[in-house]
Amino acid sequence: MAHEHDTFLQLILDGDRRGARDCARQLFEQHGVVFLYEEVVQRALHEVGALWLANRITVADEHLATATAQAAVAALYPLFQWPPRGPRAIVACAQGERHDFGARMVADLLALDGWDERFLGADVPVEDLVRKVGELAPKVVALSVTLPHHVRMAESAIRLVRATLPAAKILLGGRAILDRPEGSGSLGADAIAQSGSEAVEVARGWK
Repeated sequence: MAHEHDTFLQLILDGDRRGARDCARQLFEQHGVVFLYEEVVQRALHEVGALWLANRITVADEHLATATAQAAVAALYPLFQWPPRGPRAIVACAQGERHDFGARMVADLLALDGWDERFLGADVPVEDLVRKVGELAPKVVALSVTLPHHVRMAESAIRLVRATLPAAKILLGGRAILDRPEGSGSLGADAIAQSGSEAVEVARGWK
């Protein structure tokens, strides 16, 4: 499967939107959305991040690769078999967190599993997230944190969501969370998901 990952990685680094779209569509049709998202797109984006950290690509290169990957995924939406909407879920990135593509893919997978999901995107202020939770009364709130210095804002959000809607289940994910040794209890979440498919499995148990 390394060949598919390497091909998609090179296409997004080149900014080849049509090539990336065609590659993503072929992989989706052959292997399904979970394989595409987790074995190809996420792995490719992780490699893009590693290249940036190693100063082998610029910020502009990283933005180009991410935008190209997002365009490739969005082009597949008309092909997805979206089921009827069930329980409501909110998916958001913690305040300050601007890396939202992983959270977006989690929102997609929840929607494909029958959730009535609302994706709030990147850098959601704590007060706004809490206000939206109060308005929508979701059964699940999924919060993503990629960079460690945003963890404290996620902890604040969890605390205030609990106070606003005690019945809501809170799911936490993202690189900054997965790299922490303490586990979910220190931040007050009900569970941590290692991947989008695991997030779906956990949330399914809360339906």
